Amino acid sequence: MLDGVIVRGTRLGVTLMLAAAVTGAALSPGEGLAGPIWAQETLDRYFRLDWESTSDAPAPVIAGSVTNLGRGPAQRMQLAVERLDASGAVVGTSAIWVPGVIQASQRSYFTARVPAAAGYRVRIVAFDWVDCLN
Repeated sequence: MLDGVIVRGTRLGVTLMLAAAVTGAALSPGEGLAGPIWAQETLDRYFRLDWESTSDAPAPVIAGSVTNLGRGPAQRMQLAVERLDASGAVVGTSAIWVPGVIQASQRSYFTARVPAAAGYRVRIVAFDWVDCLN
């Protein structure tokens, strides 16, 4: 039985149970985004991340840019916006996607409304190189 539904057939049952386990692990409450898949040294070498937060009504805004310092274009970049309490502890995380392809030596801008917090930290957690020039 899977969430109140009887699953018949071994392959279908195993497939659905694995999908539920993966989905449940990915969406479990209290869990933040996965950690970066790139070493910080790699991110610092290939990208410059600039951002600021503003307290616009009705919600704060994180706005900034990512500059591609590498030799090839990058795409599907995901940023994590960590909300911090007054002591600097992470109390929540939001995801921002940087739109489009960031060409070599170019900049791409992002902006997103986020829940209010005492402070914020923004970091790159994922991206793909369009080709392997780097």
